[in-house]
Amino acid sequence: MGLSELPLSFTRRQAIAAAVSDVRLATMVRNGELIRVRRGVFTCVAEAASEGRARRHLDLVRAALESRRGPHMVSHLSAVAAYGLPLPLGVYTVHLTALSPRARTTRRPGLWVHHANSYDNETCELDGLVLSSLARTVADCLRDFSPRVSVPIADAALHRRLVTREELLAQMAMQCHWPGRTQADATTPLVDGRRESWLESYAFVRFAEWGVSLPQPQVEVFDESGQFVARTDGAWVEDATVLELDGRTKYRIPTNGMVDRDAVWEAEKVRYDRLGNLGLERVRFGLTDLRRHDAQVRMAIRARRGCGSLTRFSGSFRIRSSSGLTLL
Repeated sequence: MGLSELPLSFTRRQAIAAAVSDVRLATMVRNGELIRVRRGVFTCVAEAASEGRARRHLDLVRAALESRRGPHMVSHLSAVAAYGLPLPLGVYTVHLTALSPRARTTRRPGLWVHHANSYDNETCELDGLVLSSLARTVADCLRDFSPRVSVPIADAALHRRLVTREELLAQMAMQCHWPGRTQADATTPLVDGRRESWLESYAFVRFAEWGVSLPQPQVEVFDESGQFVARTDGAWVEDATVLELDGRTKYRIPTNGMVDRDAVWEAEKVRYDRLGNLGLERVRFGLTDLRRHDAQVRMAIRARRGCGSLTRFSGSFRIRSSSGLTLL
C-alpha cells in the first residue's frame, strides 16, 4: 500500500501503515502537496470535484473520530455530508457533538466539537457513522451558519422529503433557547422546499440580501393553446418575467447513454426562445454572476421586470403548490 491508496484525507497512523514516513509527509507539506489540517491529520491539495467533496470531508470526519475519546455523533455540516445534502463551496470544519453531558464546546483549526444538550440526542447510523437526526442537523445548520449555507441544506431536505415541515419546526421549538436561534428565526422565511438545486437556493438567498423581491420558484409556463412550454427556476408573475439559472449539471445529463453538450445547449436555446415568443421577459444568470457581479444582476432584474407586461403575455402560468414544504 502506498500514498496513492490512501483516502483524500488521512491520519498519520494511516500513512505509517501505508509505509509513508514522517519525513515524506513533512516534505510533501513543505512542497505544498499536502495540507496539515491539524496535528496528525492531512489532506491532499488537489481540489475534489463537487461530487467528491462529501467523500473528502467524511475522510476528515473519520480521522477526527479516531483521535477522540468518549461517544460523539457527527453533526452540522459533517452530518450534511453524510446525508448527501448540498455542501457549501470551499473547505469546511469537521463538526462533532460530544454525547457526554459534561463535555464542553472546543474549537480549533479544522475541528469544532459541540457540547451535548439538555434533551435526548436523537441519532441514526449510516455507513458506520453515528449522525445527528436529519431534523436536528438541519435545525443546527439554520442556527449556526449563514443563510447562504443553511438555506440550500434546508431546501434540499424538504424537497427530497427527507424531513417534514412539522418535524423541522418541532426540532426548532426544542432549540428555542439555544445560541443562534435568532438567526434561525430570521432565516426560516427564506426556506422553500419547491427549489430543486443548490444554485436555485443560493440565488434566492442572494436576492434577499440585495433587497430584491423573491420570485415564485419552479413556475410552469404554458402557451396560448395550453401546451406545456417550460418549468422555469423562478418567475415574477406580476411582471411577466422569468428567471433561468445556468448550472453545469444540466450539461452532464446523458441522452441515449451519451453526454452531448451541444444538444443540451440547442434545446436550452429553443426553450429560451419559446418563452420570449410568448411575450415573457427573461433573465439568466450563472454562479459567477451571483457571486461577483451583483450590481449587474440587480440592474438586469430591475430592467427586465420594468419592461414586463402581463397584457403582452399570450400564455399562462401555473404556480407549483408547496405541498406544505414552505416554512412560514
